[in-house]
Amino acid sequence: MMTPYLTFNGACEEAFRFYAEAFGGGETLFARMNDDPSNPIMHASVRFSNYEGTLMGADVDHSVIISGMAICAVLPSKKAIEEIAERLAQGGTLVQGFAPHPPPHENDGGAEVLDRYGYTWYLST
Repeated sequence: MMTPYLTFNGACEEAFRFYAEAFGGGETLFARMNDDPSNPIMHASVRFSNYEGTLMGADVDHSVIISGMAICAVLPSKKAIEEIAERLAQGGTLVQGFAPHPPPHENDGGAEVLDRYGYTWYLST
């Protein structure tokens, strides 16, 4: 199993709470050095409640450059894709709303979102 590991410059906890909410809930875990709430996140994880999947990540003390990668989430329906894309696009950009895949898979489809933290999401059935 592979799990995306995302980095943030001070916004890790905010981002992981946002992702859990966007996907309809999830169990989040945050670890900080000495359990001091003023310290940056050393490790975070969210296990989504309604969909199979987990994200992990941390805060770093330098600028984060995101290039050449995207997070792909396979979802059960067009409705789920549209709802999650709308939530992920809050403060970000809906790059492409739901569009069918080319034949012979035209009954399936996907959407693309650039979220407020700079990560690209491909949501697909």
